[in-house]
Amino acid sequence: MDLQAIKLDLIHWLTELQDRRILEQLHTFKQQQKEDLSESHKALLDERIASYEKDPSKMLDWEDVVNELEKGL
Repeated sequence: MDLQAIKLDLIHWLTELQDRRILEQLHTFKQQQKEDLSESHKALLDERIASYEKDPSKMLDWEDVVNELEKGL
């Protein structure tokens, strides 16, 4: 089955579908596809990963961060 035939088959199936749970799951999946990382977020993550790989000793443990924040409260 070629890509266009798959799309048409799914469109037909969706128009007949009455199961709300499945429709909601499909809608959630669609929304997740839109929420990919932007190029700027990817660049920022790459920068931070490179920084960590360069000198892991500069990074803080999450528990240390939480403890420091709690001290300030």
